[in-house]
Formats: sequence, structure tokens, C-alpha cells
Amino acid sequence: MSAKSLRKHAHHVDKRLRFRLRIYFFISVILIGILLFNIARGSLLPLYGIIGLAAGIGIGIITSRMYHISWNHDAKKVVGRLDIYGVVILIFYIAVEISREKIVNYFTHGFQVGTIALAILAGMMFGQFLGTRGKVLQVLKEEKVFGKLK
Repeated sequence: MSAKSLRKHAHHVDKRLRFRLRIYFFISVILIGILLFNIARGSLLPLYGIIGLAAGIGIGIITSRMYHISWNHDAKKVVGRLDIYGVVILIFYIAVEISREKIVNYFTHGFQVGTIALAILAGMMFGQFLGTRGKVLQVLKEEKVFGKLK
């Protein structure tokens, strides 16, 4: 499903969920831009940046499950809410965020720790965007919203 077709059906997605998706996307774009700047100025080896970004995307996709995305039949919209599994994942997410630099410090030392941690954060935000967007698309397909006329 293209971004254009998702925008066409945006009225079927809760306003807060759309806002959350936009925030994840814009923050990840800014952080990826900073990451590319750090790579360009030599503060980070490109391989470390790619590995950090990929690891962050994986963590972000997993933690995007913290919000249960479902169809609200009354409102005829996709909504997201925090459930018990989401709370557990949120606690895991916060723990990873708090100890991100310590974890990275096991694999590398010195000035690159901060920039690799930034790469992981950028990936986590982008992974959150990808995971949440994917779940929204899945729910819209399951409810056969795509293909209906406005």
C-alpha cells in the first residue's frame, strides 16, 4: 500500500494515532540526518552507523507492539491503546533507552559510543514508525477499508 493511498484513507485512522506516526517519522528523519552528518564528518564509521541503525529499527519494530492497534466499530476508525502487553514492552523500551550507552559501550569505546547510541535511537524511532504504520495498514486491509469509496 502506498503512502498516497494511506493518506486517502486517513479519515479512518484516529487523530492521535496519525499524530504519533508523524512524530515518529519526523524525529527519525531528523536523527538520521544528524547520524549522516556525524558519518560525513568522520565521527562514526559508516558500518557502525548502519549496524546501530539496523539494531534500532529491529528494537523499534518490536516495541511498536506496545500499542494495540485495532478497529473501533463505533467510530469506524483504527485506534491505538496501551494494553498489558504494551505496558511490559514499554518498560522494556524504557530500560533499553536508559541503558543504551552502557550496552553500546560493551561493543565499542571512546568517542563513537554517543554517535552509535544516536544511530540506535534513530533506528528505534524509525522502527516505531514502520511497525505502527504496518499494523495500521494491516487493520485497514482486514476491515476492507481499502477499495471503499469515501
